[in-house]
Amino acid sequence: MSIAVCITVWGDFWDRFGGQFIEQMEKLNTEPDEVIVSSPVPLNLPKHWHEIVQPHHKWNNWNDTMFAANTDWVMPVGMDDIWFPDALDGLTDVDEDVKIISNPWMQDGQVWAATQEGFDQILHVSHNPMVGGLLIRRSVLWSIPFRQVVWNDWIQFMEIKKLGYKVAFRGNPCGDHIRRPDSYSITPKANGELECEQMRAILREHEVVPGVEFPPLILK
Repeated sequence: MSIAVCITVWGDFWDRFGGQFIEQMEKLNTEPDEVIVSSPVPLNLPKHWHEIVQPHHKWNNWNDTMFAANTDWVMPVGMDDIWFPDALDGLTDVDEDVKIISNPWMQDGQVWAATQEGFDQILHVSHNPMVGGLLIRRSVLWSIPFRQVVWNDWIQFMEIKKLGYKVAFRGNPCGDHIRRPDSYSITPKANGELECEQMRAILREHEVVPGVEFPPLILK
């Protein structure tokens, strides 16, 4: 099954980590079938990579990279993370009814891995139990795009749960997730917590229209 690795570039991250990211992609035992990069300026990328040049807008950039993929699976990742050579080995060896793959990453010397138990509680707890990374089947991507919220991955997993998509949980970490002083997720964001609280309340009672809008349009 084919995989597209998707990244977005902002600030000086490409200057700091772009060379490292290219080198790590080339050293993977199993290389991705596509690498799609969103950047506000043209970059010097490997010829077979796909580049989307557009102004930086966190949510739109992530969605555009994933929607541009021609693969079975899409994998949004941080470009400054450290990849293990076997990160993609057998990663998509799952049953056909699996629509999402949750894959662990290392962080601060510990394995960060989501569980089925945590996922089952995501509409009822005030923290995000879905640590690590994920792959999404491109066939269901239009039903769960990143919404225009602070913690878009957290809310995306809420919608995955609401829609009843089957999630597979892999055991081997893909790499080392690096949290830097200037990382987006390093500081608390009160408005992000409020958005997640609002979304949990909505999804416990209603069906919503797929899309990027927030608050979402309610179906019933």
